[in-house]
Amino acid sequence: MSHKPIIGCVPYLNARPLIAYFETAEGAEVADLVLAPPSVLAGMIERGEVDVALASSFFVLEKPDYAVAPACGISSQGYVESVRLFSKKPFDQIESLALDQSSMTSNALAQILLRERYGTAPEAAPMPPSLSEMIEQNDAAVLIGDAGMSSEADGLQVLDLGAVWNEMTGLPFVWALWIGQQERVTPHVVAILKEAKRFGSQRIEEVAKSEAERLEMTYSRALRYLAEVIDYDLTDRHWSGLAHFAILCRKHGFIGADALPPIAGEAHVG
Repeated sequence: MSHKPIIGCVPYLNARPLIAYFETAEGAEVADLVLAPPSVLAGMIERGEVDVALASSFFVLEKPDYAVAPACGISSQGYVESVRLFSKKPFDQIESLALDQSSMTSNALAQILLRERYGTAPEAAPMPPSLSEMIEQNDAAVLIGDAGMSSEADGLQVLDLGAVWNEMTGLPFVWALWIGQQERVTPHVVAILKEAKRFGSQRIEEVAKSEAERLEMTYSRALRYLAEVIDYDLTDRHWSGLAHFAILCRKHGFIGADALPPIAGEAHVG
């Protein structure tokens, strides 16, 4: 009997189409699902507590000796809506920045964009994701996931990090990928992840309906976000976007090298 993989994922709306399969009876038979914030999943991968996890792209850049599963991830081609910077000041005057403690990628990206696009390098520190408290103590705050999507600006200036990235580079931004230790991202695991993506992509409307109820948002907003804003593919163009992010992370001292991890071998389902 083959090993039943343990798959880690973030609990956010944008990941639901990739994991809806594992919440069915059939999917539960082939893999166990664990939900946790990106920063927690990173440690679980390192300790071998999961075979593969949907981890932040920043974590991926820090682990070039790990392996990425092909064909699926979480990206955006412009506005992402769920990763935003809120500011009391014009963006080029921000001096203090609260970072969402559950994030890795977005915190690095926010600081890179402020430096590259707005010429400012604020003092930055992680905080729990509460906009009112973050903004009370700082000029600006980064929020991700469901909090980033649902928080009201209340007179603040808002920067959509996905939109600014796309305007600056012309490339998609890859927020998260399936990654694990090389020996754990087997053809069997890859096949399961691809089947899960296929299952979810055919049921976007169902996922949007259940998530809209869970998050108390309108069905139309949840559906548009999942069907039009979030991109679940991982093509050469996405890889170029990730490579450019790696170069900028190295330029600004967030990582020591800009090597990318290998893509695990593709597999046939069966």
